[in-house]
This record gives sequence, structure tokens and C-alpha cells, in this order.
Amino acid sequence: MTDATADLAAPSGVGSQARSARLRLVSWVLLGVVVVVTLGYGALDDGGTRSNAERAAALAQTIACPQCSGQAVGESDVAIAREIRADIARRVERGETDDAIRQVYADRYGDWVLLTPSSSGVTGLVWVVPVVATAGGVAALVLAFLRWRAVPPQHATAADRALVAQALEGRPAVGPDRSEDPADATDPAS
Repeated sequence: MTDATADLAAPSGVGSQARSARLRLVSWVLLGVVVVVTLGYGALDDGGTRSNAERAAALAQTIACPQCSGQAVGESDVAIAREIRADIARRVERGETDDAIRQVYADRYGDWVLLTPSSSGVTGLVWVVPVVATAGGVAALVLAFLRWRAVPPQHATAADRALVAQALEGRPAVGPDRSEDPADATDPAS
């Protein structure tokens, strides 16, 4: 049996393929855990204790200016935006919660003034739908990849090896490590 025949006839390591598949699966699971933990930490972390001025500035960025188009009261310099910023600062100093302050302006001007939708009720879907859609897409991709890999590997049988050996018998060994030059071989068609 020549070297080429031995290479073709040798079965690939089934055990190493199984270990490789397990390692890939474990890697993907660990990546998923890291992503979930990171997202959870980011969602729950409030940035620590903030001063009243920082709270008021952050709140001013979540309320739209009633007079300006597409600007938060924290960015606008019109008179009503300055008044709202001052009112927000007073309410923060009195100890009102962020949600209560936002609700005051939603009641006064309508829900459109809230630049950050609430996370409850029907508007809570704004937060949930993208996460569910992304998770569904990832799950669909994982299932598709698993189906594509589900085809069992084909291994050469003894009859296959014998057929390859028979086909290679009588042919000159040609290649980079052989002495025969393929250009010197005679073309049977000529």
C-alpha cells in the first residue's frame, strides 16, 4: 500500500471529533452565560449613588421639550425648557422619585413627552420584543447549525480501501516529494 493509499484508507479519529464537538458546545454555552450575566449586570447597575444635580440632569434628558422638535429639556435653551429643568431640580430636592417626576410631565403634556418608554403595560413591549426576537433568532441559528452537523461522518470501509488501492496500483507516484516530474508523463491522447 502506498503512502497516498494509507492516507485515504485511514479512518479519521471519531473520538477527537466528539471531543471537538463537545468543546464547541461548551464554548457556546459559556459565551451565552457571559452575555446574559453582562446584560443582567448592565440592566441592574444604577451607577451608584448620584447627587441631586446629577439626578436632575439625567431626568432632564428623559423628558422632551414641549416647544422644541426632538430635543430633551436638558439640551434645549428655550424658556420653557429652562423652567422645566428648574422644576425638576426643585422636585428632586424635595425627594420625589424619578418616576413621579416623569409622570407629572406626562400628565401635563401627554405620554409623548417621555423620551424613555415605561417598562410596564403595553409600552413594556418596546423593551421585551427586541430581546425575544433576538433570542428567537439565535435559537433558530443554533438549531439550523445543529441540523447541518447532524449528518453522521462517513468512514471508509474495507471494500472502499481495497477499491482505492486497486485504482492507485500501477499508477506512477507523482507529487512534490517524488522524483518523477508530471510534465514528463506521456499523454495517452497524443
